[in-house]
Amino acid sequence: MLILNISIFLLFAIGYLYGIKNTKELIKNIDKKEHKLYILYPLAEVILTKTRLENFLNRKERITNSIKALHATNKPELLQRLYWCSRISLIMAILILFDLLSLLGQLQSTSNSIIQEGKYITRPEYGEGSDEVNLKVAMEQSSNKEGMYKDGMKESEGYSEDLTIKVEERSYSEDELSQIFEKAIQYLKLYVLGDNSSADLVYENLNFIETIPGTSIAVEWRPENYELIQIDGTIQNEQIVEKGLITTVTATLTYHNQQVEHSMSFHIMPKKYSEEEKLLNKLEDEITTSNEKSKEDRRMELPDAIENYRLKWSEKEENIGLTLLFLGALMALLAWIFGDKELDNQMTRRKEQMLLDYPEIINKFTLLVNAGMTVKQAWNKIAEDYGFKILQKESKKRFAYEEMLTTSHELRLGLPESIAYEQYGRRTGLIPYIKFSSLISQNLKKGNRGFTELLMKEAIEAFEDRKETAKRLGEEAGTKLLIPMMIMLIIVFLIILVPAFWSFGA
Repeated sequence: MLILNISIFLLFAIGYLYGIKNTKELIKNIDKKEHKLYILYPLAEVILTKTRLENFLNRKERITNSIKALHATNKPELLQRLYWCSRISLIMAILILFDLLSLLGQLQSTSNSIIQEGKYITRPEYGEGSDEVNLKVAMEQSSNKEGMYKDGMKESEGYSEDLTIKVEERSYSEDELSQIFEKAIQYLKLYVLGDNSSADLVYENLNFIETIPGTSIAVEWRPENYELIQIDGTIQNEQIVEKGLITTVTATLTYHNQQVEHSMSFHIMPKKYSEEEKLLNKLEDEITTSNEKSKEDRRMELPDAIENYRLKWSEKEENIGLTLLFLGALMALLAWIFGDKELDNQMTRRKEQMLLDYPEIINKFTLLVNAGMTVKQAWNKIAEDYGFKILQKESKKRFAYEEMLTTSHELRLGLPESIAYEQYGRRTGLIPYIKFSSLISQNLKKGNRGFTELLMKEAIEAFEDRKETAKRLGEEAGTKLLIPMMIMLIIVFLIILVPAFWSFGA
């Protein structure tokens, strides 16, 4: 798994270094606030060009048309490439992040290795208690002197099993145990008094501790008089005479040995075990024996062979690294699938903005034409005023005016007026603007008769449409507010009802 993680990083690094020379000009003048992942664009550029993905993606006319509309340009190649670089860079960022998390998980798992030198497990120290480790054992049959395997089994055949092994804490030797018991008794004499000053003057409850800290010694308390001292150390001294009563409490210290007597008779038939089960049972017996023999050692040795099988021990992998890689790939896939959503949202906002701007444009145009300007002069006047406001930063970008500015440039380059206005309507893609451009084209073909009346009628209709649009947008905004309003209503109910229920309970 580590090799896979490192290979992915190397692949990304090679791709980045290969593409960084070719993208210097691409990312030189971009808006870094808009393109936050520009640092990954060299890698995205390599993926686009070397995998021929760019040829496939550029066939999506919807994306191309949306970029043209949003940026008011007839040459969207550079913007289109930046768009796909931003999409691919997001995917790469997700994959790199999850690959890094996977690598860190693998390194942490390796640093916390349980098995040492292939067959040793470190025991818990004194007082740490037993531990359970999940291991995987592979049993490969050993060859005999003639180089053959038992029952004609091939070398590659064998058994593999997951085992949970209980590793007991390190045990004391006999000499150590006697000293530990002495220290434990001294500890009990000191701490059993609790808040009392001495054993001769006991007024408060006794402290019956259950274990000796730092050891695995368990303590069992047996009072002589349970009516006077309860099993948890509570003193019942309300009815005691003035001189007091003398009683004894016995503390039983237990270390690994428990005495339980219970006799039952059963006739148990031996179980028929399969070959694999016999091996596993024998393996567990070997582990138990090894555990008992090495109680005083720091490490417990795992068997390296059983009957005619070699044992290879390895830690049971939880595959957290593979899980993280899969999760990263899934998130990258979802990011790619829903990546066009933001572009669609931008197109929706563009449409709403242009519909709101249409009455203003048609009114300005009507006033200028009625003031004696030609269609071309009125058009250029509106476009130039907008361009001046943009330069002075007095206005934000308005898509309808951007398209008018593009048409104004086309007219200056010599494009026939009727064609320029019709292209304006097609670029906007909205019925009011298409109707507006058609009115202007018809005027150029048929003359000015009745043109101003048609413009005024269109302005009135546009104003009515704007009121309907504003009303619709207000209703949509109100609908979006329903969810937070419902949440606030639930919170208010909780504030009122919870104290009420508490008062009933009291």
